[in-house]
Amino acid sequence: MKRILIFSAILALVLTGCAGPKAQDFPDKLTISVSILPQQWFVDQIGGDRVRTQAMVGSGDDPHTYEPSPQQMTNLADSELYFTIGVEFEAVWLSRFESANPNMKIVDSAAGIERIPALNANNNAEGSVEESANTGTETDPHIWFSPSRMKQMSQTMAEAMQGADPQNADFYQANLEALLIKIDAVDAEVRTQLQGAKRDHFMVVHPAWGYVAEEYGLHMLAVEIGGNEPAPETLSEIIALAKEYEINTLVVEKGSNIRLAQSITEQAGIPNIVEWDPMAYDWPATMLMIAETLHQALN
Repeated sequence: MKRILIFSAILALVLTGCAGPKAQDFPDKLTISVSILPQQWFVDQIGGDRVRTQAMVGSGDDPHTYEPSPQQMTNLADSELYFTIGVEFEAVWLSRFESANPNMKIVDSAAGIERIPALNANNNAEGSVEESANTGTETDPHIWFSPSRMKQMSQTMAEAMQGADPQNADFYQANLEALLIKIDAVDAEVRTQLQGAKRDHFMVVHPAWGYVAEEYGLHMLAVEIGGNEPAPETLSEIIALAKEYEINTLVVEKGSNIRLAQSITEQAGIPNIVEWDPMAYDWPATMLMIAETLHQALN
C-alpha cells in the first residue's frame, strides 16, 4: 500500500508539472468540436489556451440516443475542426454537422487505431454464454480506455491542429510531448495497481472495459450484450459465472439499471457495487478509478 501511495504522489506531480509551455490568451483561438468529453480533455491538453473546445455528448448523456442542443449547433457553426471517435451517434449526425458547417474539417481521430470486436454472448467469458445478441462484426467503440491507443489518437489530433493553425505548430508539439508523458504515467499507475492480482476476471454491467482487459491481460464478463439487458435464462448463466470466478465487485454505469445490478449482486453474493461515468471529462481520474476498482475486484 505504501508503494502505491508513493507512486500516486509521483503521478500527481507528473500530471500537474508537465502541462507544456504556457501561452498568453489568444483572441483568435482555433475552435474545435469533438464527440465526447474524454476527447475534449486530450484536445485541451494539446491546445491549451490557444483553442476553444466543445464536446457534443456531455457527462451522463448517452451517445446511443444523443441529440445536439440548439446552442451546440450554433457553436458547431464556428468550429474549424471536428474530431470523430466512432461512437454511435456520429453515423446519424455527422452528415448534419457537415451541412451546418461545410467549412469545418472533419478528422477521424481514431484513424489507423486497431479496434477489438464488440463483446457478444459467444465471447463473454471465452464462450461460456451460448446465446449471441451480436454477430461479432461490430467493434468496441470505447477506445479511450486504452492508454496506448490514446497516445496514437493524441498524435493524430495534434497533427490536425498543427495543419489548421501552423503558426502555433511548435506550441502544439510541445504540449503533445508533455501529454504523452502524462499518458505513460497513468498507464504505469494502472499496472502498479494490478501487480500481484489474485484473479484475472472482472464483471461489468455495460461492456465498456474491453480495451482495459485487452491492454492489461484480463478477462471482462459483461451483463449487457449488444446494449441489451439479459434474458432470464442468460441472467442465470451470468450469475453462475460470477460465482465460478469469485467476482467480488460489479461495475455499473451511472444512470443505468441499478436494480438489475443489485439483483445480480444479491443472487451471486457479490459484496460490492461500483458506479462510474464513462463520459467523464477528466481522463486520468477515470483511468485511476478503473485501476483502483480493478485492484479491489481482482484481490
